[in-house]
Amino acid sequence: MKKLLLLFAYLPLLLSCKNQDRIDLSQLQLNETVESLINFDDAKTIGVETVEYPFCLMIEISDGANYTFDGIDLTGQKVFFQINSELLKTDSLTQQGGGHIDVQSFKDKNELADILKKYQAAHTVYGTRIEMKTESLKKQILAKLESKYGKGTQNPNTDNGIYWNVKKEHKYIFFAPDYDRLIILNNTDLSKTCYWDIMNGTIDFGGCNQEVYTQELLKNTKPKKESTDKLTVHIDKDWNINKFVVGKTTEQDFLSSSTNKNFERMIVIDGNTASTTEISYNNEDKTLYFYFSVGHGNGDDATTNLLTGYSLQDFKQVDVSFDNGLRPGISYQKAIDLFNKSDIMNVDDLKFSNYIEIKKGNHKVTLNFDEDYLFSGIYIK
Repeated sequence: MKKLLLLFAYLPLLLSCKNQDRIDLSQLQLNETVESLINFDDAKTIGVETVEYPFCLMIEISDGANYTFDGIDLTGQKVFFQINSELLKTDSLTQQGGGHIDVQSFKDKNELADILKKYQAAHTVYGTRIEMKTESLKKQILAKLESKYGKGTQNPNTDNGIYWNVKKEHKYIFFAPDYDRLIILNNTDLSKTCYWDIMNGTIDFGGCNQEVYTQELLKNTKPKKESTDKLTVHIDKDWNINKFVVGKTTEQDFLSSSTNKNFERMIVIDGNTASTTEISYNNEDKTLYFYFSVGHGNGDDATTNLLTGYSLQDFKQVDVSFDNGLRPGISYQKAIDLFNKSDIMNVDDLKFSNYIEIKKGNHKVTLNFDEDYLFSGIYIK
């Protein structure tokens, strides 16, 4: 009985110590070192996540079990830290359009330091983002914010968004429940008149000059060099492109080739597991895409990532040739006549389609035709 009583006596102390080990995000100045806020045993990534915010380096913690917000448990919620990166203040990300993710895992402070150096990034954070997946959590966090800062300003760009400009703490706070996010930024080095991100739209704090603000965000953009050289693409009778063989060519083969000019690497990440599910490359005109499987090390080993397909959808942007009689602009009917009916997978639908599907081993080749039924693109996967 004495042992049992002692156990109960120590239990509150143990729980208290456990909570003390957690980082309270509401208490941060948001100028702390990156290393001081990271538990290297957590599942985490670092890199570019343009949907969250395109002009900084982002660390994503998959599970916020080691963090709280003013006493609120963040277990099961993603936690993000924003880091200033001069390298990312450019329009190279936004030119590509859509969501872009290029992240990697890191296991210790040495790997972290190398990544920060690569991105010309600071060693301190300037912002944090908290995922709010449940209505209960949103209500709890809003109550804490209003208790401390009073009623915020309604965000005119969203249905339920609220924000605070806390000048005495040099902070912007954006409560964005429509997007399941709480965003807190140290605004010391940010614009004092404007703010923009995808989840909040453009916020005018008074006197916002959108043009000047945008120029500051993109201040390290390099002038584009005009190029008259078209990418040369050759597709042989077996549908191999520039001698790249689907199912055999590796990502490293592509990286080492002469074709690899002005291509951007993109990855698709499973939001539940933080694992990479697909790797792709597209050129700056978004004309040609290469798709690769994810091999060893969650895709980090380029020699084990195999080509799974490619897509070419604008023949005007490339110098393309074929070995099987196809040519850009060939008519739909003439293209059909080039193939055996037994190889055409959608032979019964040809009268109603504007595409031809051709069987190629375990893959399918899709030939696309425009509104005038002229050959305009190819996709294999």
